[in-house]
Amino acid sequence: MLQHLKQSTFKANDVLMKAIAILKSHYFSIAGLCLLLFITSSLSSYLAFTLGDSSGGVVKGVLCFVFVTLFFGTQLVLIKRALLLAQGVEHTDLKDYIPSAKQFVNFLMGFILYSFLLGIVYLLSSTLSFPLLYLGADMETLSMEVNPFLTGLIMMFVLLRITFFPYFIVDKKHGLFRACRLSIALTKGNVINLLLLMLIVGTAYILQVSFEYLGYFIIAKIFSAVNTFVIIPSVSLVMAVAYHNMMKDYKGGDDPQLLKNII
Repeated sequence: MLQHLKQSTFKANDVLMKAIAILKSHYFSIAGLCLLLFITSSLSSYLAFTLGDSSGGVVKGVLCFVFVTLFFGTQLVLIKRALLLAQGVEHTDLKDYIPSAKQFVNFLMGFILYSFLLGIVYLLSSTLSFPLLYLGADMETLSMEVNPFLTGLIMMFVLLRITFFPYFIVDKKHGLFRACRLSIALTKGNVINLLLLMLIVGTAYILQVSFEYLGYFIIAKIFSAVNTFVIIPSVSLVMAVAYHNMMKDYKGGDDPQLLKNII
């Protein structure tokens, strides 16, 4: 187990170093897309707050469609750009970055599916923790601490297993459910690698939250800047490099069965 953990650490470090090397050469294109995502999200929230009840349902519906299209479309463009860079393709035609309507719909449905699973897992966590009430546990503790913790733990594992479904949608042009099955098959036996990778990438954010909690706001701002200008642009590249490396070692089929690859 220790040897496997050591090998996993080296693999995670290799992926991170390669992603950083790519980011150094193509920082502005990746960071620019991340900035566009941030602006789109912020502008959407600002308009939703500003307009309030002053505008009609049609206007709100149109704006919602525009921002959803821009936000998720930009995410797909970012994934495509990162994936091509991980494959060694630095320049290509603009049309190669534009997602098709099918890819966009499958990508959007993936987030809806994850939200649906989140609701189911929360209900299951509530059911499993309900007997604790008879052991003297406080209802507020269960609802505010125990249930969110159990739900977050389970959904983190789910996210690790389906994390590559957008890459299969973009790279192989598969539908959502096939992409999810392939992601689960690809990550089988690689959960520790991915977990270490996410811990390494998320260290700056963890430190930012910790320093904010402890009241060291200047240090927290420093880590916030690191997150904004380094970590967030790196994440897409890290996942793209991990996907590319894992696909080279993948021995499974092109349409794997779900149950055989869950454990």
